[in-house]
Amino acid sequence: MSRSCELPLECDAVGTHRAVAWHEPRRRLARCMPYQPHDIDKCRSSVGILPSGTGLFKRVELNAFGPAAWLCWCDAPADVAARKCLVTPSSSRPRAGAPPSDASPPPPPPPPPPPPGARAMPPPAPAAAAAVPPSPPAVARPRGADRAPLPPRGRALRTCPGHCYRVAPRVLPKAWGIRGRDSRVARYGLASRGVEAIDSSETYGELWLGTHARGAATLDDGTPLSRWEGDLPWLLKVLSVGRCQALAAHPDRRLAAELHGAAPAIYPDGNHKPKLVVALTPLEALVGFRRRSELAACLRSNPEFAACVGPEAQLKLHLAADEASRAAAVKDVFASFMACDDAKARASLAALVGRLAGEQRAGPSTAPRGPAWERKAARTVMRLVSQYPGDRAAMAPFFLNYLLVAPGESFYVAPGEPHALVAGECLELAASSDNVVVAGLSDKRPVDLDALLPMLSYATGGPDVEFGAHLSSAPGSHTLRYAPDVADFELTVTSVDAGAACRLEALPVPSILLVVAGVGTTRSRPGPDGSSPRRKHMYDLAPGTALYVTEGAIHLDVVAPAASAGPLRFVRASENLDAWRARGSPRE
Repeated sequence: MSRSCELPLECDAVGTHRAVAWHEPRRRLARCMPYQPHDIDKCRSSVGILPSGTGLFKRVELNAFGPAAWLCWCDAPADVAARKCLVTPSSSRPRAGAPPSDASPPPPPPPPPPPPGARAMPPPAPAAAAAVPPSPPAVARPRGADRAPLPPRGRALRTCPGHCYRVAPRVLPKAWGIRGRDSRVARYGLASRGVEAIDSSETYGELWLGTHARGAATLDDGTPLSRWEGDLPWLLKVLSVGRCQALAAHPDRRLAAELHGAAPAIYPDGNHKPKLVVALTPLEALVGFRRRSELAACLRSNPEFAACVGPEAQLKLHLAADEASRAAAVKDVFASFMACDDAKARASLAALVGRLAGEQRAGPSTAPRGPAWERKAARTVMRLVSQYPGDRAAMAPFFLNYLLVAPGESFYVAPGEPHALVAGECLELAASSDNVVVAGLSDKRPVDLDALLPMLSYATGGPDVEFGAHLSSAPGSHTLRYAPDVADFELTVTSVDAGAACRLEALPVPSILLVVAGVGTTRSRPGPDGSSPRRKHMYDLAPGTALYVTEGAIHLDVVAPAASAGPLRFVRASENLDAWRARGSPRE
């Protein structure tokens, strides 16, 4: 017995096609393969396209990438293997709200003959005997209403190589963010359609570009990027920090899986979170434990701080002789400080603030002399107390290294390393995770000492602060590469001088491009005929514009107009290419 399945195609307002397939019986789909719209006539015969003994249906769906067709098949008995697809033009069926027509639709053209050597398909049954499901009534449906449901996370419909598409980020207000248009996050979000308007009373803190479930980027039509690429291994953020972030650390993979299993509401995923921070403005940060000598000096100079640490831990710090004993001593000092009675910690903090405030009022001539880093730590403590009154973690500058990072400089934060961004704006490129174990300075998340103390790295000394390595140069442009020793991510920063252009490098992995300064356009390079562009990817670029770039040759130039006031600068986040090449296989 032969069955037929008719796919009515209709043309929407922008000239693309959509179709809905009706087929019985419903069966679980085993796999899908992409099928280009311009080859749509081939679907009249499954010979040479599908394996034998399969049931066939075809869906042409409208999405942000234009019309995309998918041939799907599943295991089926022999009587369903003869099912065929007949594509009819949209003119042959009534539209929504149109009066019925008496004219019969023209018969479909006969299927092409099978290629030599192919298995012959059984002839279709007569029209009277064919069990064709009735077409549903033509009703007006909203755009995208017939789109298939999203696939499970990790099983994505892959995009075609060599394309780029605009993406809209997820913009998150934060209590520690920067208010209104002063926030780079707000301005970038407005330019990339992450927000419809900027609220002058809102504090904007984070802009996310990635596929994480808590803040997935979307395409022009609102389709989540994860629908097409699954879970990218990295997450690109822009941060606008107006007051100090929470003092925290991120778990490694093993601990992340344990925390996620025990408390998924607090720890939303099981991934680790190493991260790279690149300053966009002067950036203040606290990162990593101080050296033993500096920590001992802070305890001597600040008796209020020393009162929160047990005498045994202080003695162990002074007697430490080698690196292992120093790390153990720093751990005991920090654990003793965090375990101090809350009332005693508040009283000690109040006494410390009173003394430091008196020294500031007296002026530098009467204030006790000390090294510059120690005076800076004391001033930072005063700032944190004003932002988080009564929080013992405001004394964190006595424990952690203070960094002042210039625009373009970067530092790497490994899992288990305590840190906090104090003020400034930056890019953060991290593994795709939102796991944070808080130590203090937070209005929302509680301190989890049971998870925090064992997970921290008690190595002393601050991180390396450095510019990216030179990657490539061309007339009017140059590119720097920031690639820490982690497989999840890397970042490139490209500058294009006014009146110059640069070629967008083809990568074997997906990437996201974000403009951080200047204006420009994208321009497709000529195709094989030397005249017409291979693909017409033309976008206006301004600070905040974000483009998703698929893997493969892109044939695209980024152009900065000659009338620009300054260079066009954009960053591009991707999987670490050294690790990708060492693995020797594409991303699964």
